[in-house]
Amino acid sequence: MKISEALQNMSKSYLHRIIDSFSREFAKRDEEDARETIIKNIEELTDSNRIAKILKPEGPYSERILISTILEVIINRPENLATEIEIFDEVVHFEKEILRFAKDEDFLKYEDHNNLEILRAVLEVALEDDSVSKEEIKLISRLRKKLKISERNGRVVLAQLKNYPQKGNQIHSLSQVKDAIKGLQKKGIIFYCNAINGGTCVIPDEIIDAVKKSVGIELNNSGFEKLIAALSKDQLSTILENENLPKSGVKVDLQQRLIQTGIQPSVALDYLSTDDLYNICSSLPGVKVSGTKNERIERIIAHFDSLLTRDVSEEASPGELYYEYLVELATRDRENLLVNNVISKDIDMNNAFEEGTRFLFKEKLGFNLVEMEGNENPDGCIKFPNGQLFMWDNKSKETDYSFPGNHVRQFKRYIRDSIERVSCFLVIVPKVKNEAARVAKKLKVESGSDTDIAIITAEDLKWLADGWSAKKNNGKFNLHVFNYTGILTRPELEDQMDTFL
Repeated sequence: MKISEALQNMSKSYLHRIIDSFSREFAKRDEEDARETIIKNIEELTDSNRIAKILKPEGPYSERILISTILEVIINRPENLATEIEIFDEVVHFEKEILRFAKDEDFLKYEDHNNLEILRAVLEVALEDDSVSKEEIKLISRLRKKLKISERNGRVVLAQLKNYPQKGNQIHSLSQVKDAIKGLQKKGIIFYCNAINGGTCVIPDEIIDAVKKSVGIELNNSGFEKLIAALSKDQLSTILENENLPKSGVKVDLQQRLIQTGIQPSVALDYLSTDDLYNICSSLPGVKVSGTKNERIERIIAHFDSLLTRDVSEEASPGELYYEYLVELATRDRENLLVNNVISKDIDMNNAFEEGTRFLFKEKLGFNLVEMEGNENPDGCIKFPNGQLFMWDNKSKETDYSFPGNHVRQFKRYIRDSIERVSCFLVIVPKVKNEAARVAKKLKVESGSDTDIAIITAEDLKWLADGWSAKKNNGKFNLHVFNYTGILTRPELEDQMDTFL
C-alpha cells in the first residue's frame, strides 16, 4: 500500500502521529490539511537515512527485541499489513517457537560448538548488569555474523541464557506489543489505518525497503521460499554441506532443511559457484547474467524480493484468486502470476482478468450480471434500475493504454448493436496515457447514444471495490459513479463517490 492510499484510511490523531515523526512545528490540523502536510514532506518521511537513524538500537534490550520482531512480522505479511491482534499472535508464536528450540538439546547440534561458546560467553558478560547497550548490540551482531551464526540461532542462545524475549524468558504481553506499535507510529514507520478492518498496521511501499535493510532482512519468508524452490538439488546440497548440515533426502527435504536454518540469502548464494549463479540469473526473466559474483547475488535477491504474495485462502474460488491479482493480470505481470500459480500459461491471462473483474462487480459491489448471447459482446454487463446498460471491457497490456482505433470500432459496435441504451461503457486497463481521454470524448459523440466512455486502471477499480466491500452497512453501490467520460483517476473517483454514494 502506498502512503497516499494509507493516508485516506487514517483519521486525525493517527495522521498527526506521522506528522510528529518528522516535525513538531505543525499545529494540529484537520484531516485533509494533515494529509496534505504529510504528502508535502514525503521526501523527508521516506528518507532511508532518517529511517536507519530512528531504528538504531535504543532503549531496554527486550523492547528492542520486540520492535525487531514486530517489524519482521509485518514484513513477512502479504502486502506488509496486519491488525494489532494478528501482530500480537504472530509475535507470541515466534517467541514461543524460539523458547521451544532452546529446550531442544539437539536443535543447535550442527552449529560449531566453539563458536556457540564464544557467542554465549559474550552474551553472558553483556547481560551481567541486566542492560545491553547499543554498542554491545553492535558488537554481538558483528561477532554473530563472523561466527556464521544466524539471527534466529542467536536468539535461541539468548533464550538458553534465560533472556529471550525478556528476562526470565517472559513472553511479551498484548499491552507491550500495542505500546511498541504506537511507538513505531510516532517514528513514522507504521501507518495505522483505522478505517480498514477496524484498524490495520501498514508499512507503506515507499519505506519498506529501508525498514528491511535496517532490521537486516534481505528477503521476506515468501521470497526466500521461492528462491530456495528455484535452486537445483545439487545447489541445495552445496549450501547445506557448507553449513555443516546433512544433505541426504529428496529435494523437498533439502529445501525445508535450508529454510529452517535461518540463513541469509546472500550467505547461501555465496556458497555457489559463479557458473551456478550464471545459470540461476539466466533462468529468471529480465535478470542480467553478466557481472561479478556479488552483483549476480544482488540481482537474484532483488528479483525474488520484487515478487509479491497476496493473502488468498486455499479454498478461494478462481474468481477470488483472479480478483486479488487483478492488477498483475492487467499489466500482464507474467513472473508474479506464474510463481503464485495464478495462471499456468500466458494464454490464461485474458480470461483470468475478465473473470476477476466479474467477481469484483458481482461479489464486491453486489450486482447481478447480465448474461449476453453470442460471441460479439463486451466482457461484462449490468442493468441500471431504469433498464439502461452499464458495459465494460478488459484490456490487459504491458505498456500504457492509448485507446487504439480498433478498440474504438469494437466498442462502438457493442454500443450500437445493443437493443437497450448503453448509459456507460467502462474500459479497464493497466495504466493509461492522457491522450486516451480525447479518444473517449470522441467516441461518446460517435456512439450515437451519448454514452459515457470511462477509462479506469485495474488498480483504481480494485481500490474502489476493496474500500466499498470493507464498509459495513454501506447499502447499494450506485453505478452512476462510473458515468463519466475520460480517465477516471482516483481524485475523479472520489468526487464521483461523494456525488452518488
